[in-house]
Amino acid sequence: MSLAFLAFAWLLGIAAAAFSGADRAAAVAACGVLAAVSYAFRPRVQTLFLIVTGCLLIFAAQWRYDSTSIVVPPDSVSAFNDGKALQVEAMVDDEGQEGPATTVYRLQARHAQVAGQWQDVSGGLLLRTAPNTHYKYGDVLQLHGQLSTPPSFSDFDYREYLLRKGVVSIASYPQANLVAQGQGSRAKAALIDIRSGLANSLQKVLPEPQSALAQGILFGSRSAIPQSLKDDMNATGTSHLVAVSGQNVTMLAGVLIASLAWVIGRRRACWVALGSILFYALLVGLQPSVVRAAIMGAIYVMSIALGRQNSASIALALAAAVMTAIDPQVVHDVSFQLSFAAVLGLIVMSPLLLERSAALLARRPAVSALPFVPPLLDVAVMSLSAIAFTMPIAAINFHQVSVVAPLANLFAVPAFVAVALTSLAAGLAGLVLPGDNPLLVLLAWLPTAYMTFVIHAFASLPLASTQVHGITLVHAAGYYLVLFAFLALLARHRIAVLPPPAAVAPGRRPAALPAATAFAAVALSGVLVWLLLTAPGSNRLTVTFLDIGQGDAALVQAPNGSRILVDGGPSGEAISEALGRRLPFDDRRIDLLVLTHPQADHMGGLPDVLRRYHVRQLLDTRYAADTALYADWRHAVADTGVTEVAAQRGEAMNLGDGVTVTVLNPPGDMNVQGTDDLNDSSIVLRLTMGGVSMLLTGDITGQAESDMLASGTNLQASVLKVAHHGSQTSSSPDFLRAVHPAIDVISVGANNPFGHPAADVVNRLRDASVFRTDENGDVTVSTDGERIWVETQRTIVEP
Repeated sequence: MSLAFLAFAWLLGIAAAAFSGADRAAAVAACGVLAAVSYAFRPRVQTLFLIVTGCLLIFAAQWRYDSTSIVVPPDSVSAFNDGKALQVEAMVDDEGQEGPATTVYRLQARHAQVAGQWQDVSGGLLLRTAPNTHYKYGDVLQLHGQLSTPPSFSDFDYREYLLRKGVVSIASYPQANLVAQGQGSRAKAALIDIRSGLANSLQKVLPEPQSALAQGILFGSRSAIPQSLKDDMNATGTSHLVAVSGQNVTMLAGVLIASLAWVIGRRRACWVALGSILFYALLVGLQPSVVRAAIMGAIYVMSIALGRQNSASIALALAAAVMTAIDPQVVHDVSFQLSFAAVLGLIVMSPLLLERSAALLARRPAVSALPFVPPLLDVAVMSLSAIAFTMPIAAINFHQVSVVAPLANLFAVPAFVAVALTSLAAGLAGLVLPGDNPLLVLLAWLPTAYMTFVIHAFASLPLASTQVHGITLVHAAGYYLVLFAFLALLARHRIAVLPPPAAVAPGRRPAALPAATAFAAVALSGVLVWLLLTAPGSNRLTVTFLDIGQGDAALVQAPNGSRILVDGGPSGEAISEALGRRLPFDDRRIDLLVLTHPQADHMGGLPDVLRRYHVRQLLDTRYAADTALYADWRHAVADTGVTEVAAQRGEAMNLGDGVTVTVLNPPGDMNVQGTDDLNDSSIVLRLTMGGVSMLLTGDITGQAESDMLASGTNLQASVLKVAHHGSQTSSSPDFLRAVHPAIDVISVGANNPFGHPAADVVNRLRDASVFRTDENGDVTVSTDGERIWVETQRTIVEP
């Protein structure tokens, strides 16, 4: 008890220092509270000695906190922030975080060139580069550009957040040259290589967003998760599943114990869970946050394994005291706060709730004999306990409280371990086996698909989450006082748990197990049959204009199953998510990939397509672009060895079932010299089936339209993909009269900075039905050669 008291005193001192800025008055007040409460509970002489020792620890904690306050050293690279452009040499310190428009790397500054002389500097840099810019841990870069001070916002101090991570400057899109490689730690580089290999393998095995979710659970990486899924996870209180925190690690251990306890016994299941925590920490990387999470999870598991859950809270307090002694500033880390609160809830609250759930089960022996009921109750109790203890912290920091979190976690958490295990197996298999193993793909896809379905389903419920503002520490303290009073009341009224009348003999399976197994087999068979019945297959030619933001991407599917992807939009994340919506999870084949012209809004996602999908042939132009993105594209083409064919006007492809694809542009003698010429070099395709045709126009301008009209090219089409996102430079009246479409589709991003589509162009399209990807989402047009069907992902709600 004295150890727990001293640990509490230290934590009280750290808390007082953190919330007062190391004000001595706060330390004195903390000593007064400690003395009054301690002596009120134990009015003895020995208590006075503990109080004196505790007060000394409070002042020691304040000194320790104050001594580790963030101080920018004199040689910090931040001295050059917001000044003139300069050259900085820095080493890539971690894996890059790829987003739809930016890739972010953390660097450690080494040298800066000042007045023509290099001098030593220190501090972390946040490097923002264009998508598809790839660097590795240990690469040394020379950057030439301007450094800026991280900003602070009204509701979030981003500058302080980065400072606590050692980042003092931001370099946005500087000129970067690679000057050395392999300069980092070999051990860290090996771990990163393992994670990267597994991540790349998962990307080839699973579609999006399932692949990103699997990587988030395995590695704690959130950057690849689509924003829509992130928003839904925040709304449902399930975002902790993709965070390496004490809550996440403890949940992993808890679900493993609950799942295996009825098979191998609770104590043996604990040792399996403990080994899993160690393996998980090694896989993710032994950063300080991961080590803290592993320690918290291990404390929870050991308390169950040794049957000493009453002393687990003392162990947790001691662990937190040690962590804050090593780094007092960790108390400002929200992940540490959430981890500590979640594990405390699992230690303090879950045993009381489990006791009552066990009493309920004892009264229903038929229900308790079902093998899936006890684990599900354990999961429900763990989820509720963690949510109850973390809710105020989430409200203060994220201004959001999820109303459906308990139910969403009840349905999502059981799949957590299944996603981790099957994704790891599929990733490892992808590293050593040639091609995709259909069984592993199915096993890895099912739990991730189930989890994404649960998250989206609960997020779609009315009032799934509530925005809360004005929640302060005073409100949080009041909440915790009420919560602990409720738990104290539960603890005082213990419930005697009687064994069920017909207990199952040790070593024998419950009578309900065969029925449950049969049910699971029937359910799995039903899923497989449903997948087969819903697999795409028809006698139609289908073109889906994908909603990928400001750019172009269209998926063509012929009646014979042939697939053509025309362009890939601006980012790998957007095109991967879009293809994940439209293609079967187990068939990652693209027969023909078409790059209409090498500009970022058409080409940005294609390197990822080549790396993640089985592309059989590539159709592009003979024209190049002098950009880093185009260089990455050429490297991807060379690495995959895809067969490449240059587009020729007049070339036709027969896709069977009466479907033909004809190249109408560019002409063979075109001279490309500028951006407009590059747009006019776009490949234009005309797809025909029976009496219906569709025209895909890339980014051609009025000049290319006039050239095709002058050449006598047949431009008539029932469906027109409006050129250049509806730009004023395209869709001339003469061209539209020659095409005479019944349906127009504009591929365009919402609120784009270019003003696309132009009002004049929209007015010229009034004679046809107009669909827009920014408003309608994916637009799918299909035909049997006589009739045309149009389906949209979203329905426009008129104001």
